[in-house]
Amino acid sequence: MFCYSTPCGGGEYEVREGHVKFPVMIDSRTCGCGVWQVSGIPCKHGLRVIYNQRLDPLYFVSHFFKGAAYKLAYAEHMHPIPDPTQWPEFNLPTINPPGIKRIARRPSKQRKRGAMEAKKRKRHTLVKCSKCKEMGHNARTCKSSTGSSKAPPK
Repeated sequence: MFCYSTPCGGGEYEVREGHVKFPVMIDSRTCGCGVWQVSGIPCKHGLRVIYNQRLDPLYFVSHFFKGAAYKLAYAEHMHPIPDPTQWPEFNLPTINPPGIKRIARRPSKQRKRGAMEAKKRKRHTLVKCSKCKEMGHNARTCKSSTGSSKAPPK
């Protein structure tokens, strides 16, 4: 709807979408965006050229997406798979998973937290002084003289 095509000659077209220009070659079924080559279904730039030329877009879809390829893929009948108890025996060694190797150090006591997980913190982050009853420090670091005198060190 917002693409504009310009014929360049020889089956080549230039499709402008906004300020970007894509070369489209209708004969080789290629587009500058690369979607048509990868998916096999025409991209919007290829569809703009196809509609401007009044061609059938189903002609430019890869034959892998058409009904004939589907019928060919499922033309043969499918054989049922027997129960694993009926499978044939082979004299091959049993492959076991690798053993668990312990690391050579003492195991950590705490689990490792994820990158987005909150860190473990103390329960109470605010402390209250028992001398002056103010928040933010404790009795040992109290600088006010209103509290009782210090006891002599033991």
